[in-house]
Amino acid sequence: MPSTARPSPRLWNRARRTLCLAAFAGLAPLATPLTQAAEYPARTVELIVPWAVGGGSDAVARAFADAATRQTGQPFIVVNRPGASGSIGHQEGAAARPDGYKLTLVTPEISLAYLQGIGKTQWNDFQYIARINKDPIALVVKADAPWKSLEQFMDYARSNPGKASISNSGVGATYHLAAIAVEKKTGLSFNNVPYIGAGPAVIGLLGGQVDATFATSGEVGVHVKGGKLRMLAVLSEQRLKDFDQVPTFREKQIDVQLSTWRALAAPKATPPQVLATLRKIVGTVSQDSNYRDLFARQFLGPANEDGESFRVAIEKENVTLPPKNVSLAEWFNASKENGNDEDSTGALHAGIQAGGGAAGPWRAEHRSGGQDAGRGGADAVQLGQGGSPGQAHRR
Repeated sequence: MPSTARPSPRLWNRARRTLCLAAFAGLAPLATPLTQAAEYPARTVELIVPWAVGGGSDAVARAFADAATRQTGQPFIVVNRPGASGSIGHQEGAAARPDGYKLTLVTPEISLAYLQGIGKTQWNDFQYIARINKDPIALVVKADAPWKSLEQFMDYARSNPGKASISNSGVGATYHLAAIAVEKKTGLSFNNVPYIGAGPAVIGLLGGQVDATFATSGEVGVHVKGGKLRMLAVLSEQRLKDFDQVPTFREKQIDVQLSTWRALAAPKATPPQVLATLRKIVGTVSQDSNYRDLFARQFLGPANEDGESFRVAIEKENVTLPPKNVSLAEWFNASKENGNDEDSTGALHAGIQAGGGAAGPWRAEHRSGGQDAGRGGADAVQLGQGGSPGQAHRR
């Protein structure tokens, strides 16, 4: 026979409070993407950098994160995800929850790596907030190196085919394409050594592991001004303001112009309200005096190009690229036959038009120690992560 005893007053009151709270919670409005967007940012925002600590991308991201934190009152933190020529970080950023709390600093390798079969993420997997940096690329050696000019370095490379070692930020990355572009224009052959990013590539040069590196002033400027490195020439139309004693390659009859860029991006399905807020934050940050001073001190090129106009620009750039699995050498030769042999200042366009020469599917050529290791797929991913010849240089 069931018990008819009533619960104690304490248990009865506790049950009533539980029921009331449950009913109140049921009436509370549910959080939706729209309400979350209206409150954005309400917590920490991550900024993925698909390159190692110490490079130009890392410096740009940290400068932005620091200023955005000051302007919004919410922490913006940098998360480095290097490897596979930028593909690891780009893929993580594109696959993130589209709520604005995980952004990506996209670089030209978003297209270059994909076309080489390294990763699956493409440029149109993102919504672009703004391009915040653009820098031309320079050829740099140690200050105590025997080469005092570009001509001397080229003469050495001409007398020693495949011996002049040049570090880069990864197989098929923009700095690697800079070396390929110069090879194509001059008929020379370098020993291109991939690292896991521009920062490690510069460290390799400082440590005497390679003869030279292709990098931007954002990565080497402080070392050049400090007397540790010497900038031989820059791949730009005009000389750099802070390094006006350094000639351009064009002045030396090597008509190649090549730059890199960094753009803030969010996952494709990010709400328009969040994107609009982020663009306002970029506008405010670009006027932040500390942010501008930091760019100047690190010799970074500032930019503030709206995401929509930049998206149109990158879409046009990608039209000039060869389709996936089309031989770069075949595409380059066809381009020349059509009279399209002008070099562009756009990183992707110039890298393809001035560079090239890889055989088989469109993949950048890599040589280490004079051996051809220009393979894509798993090998290219391994090299991009510093896993084969480049691994010994990633200290």
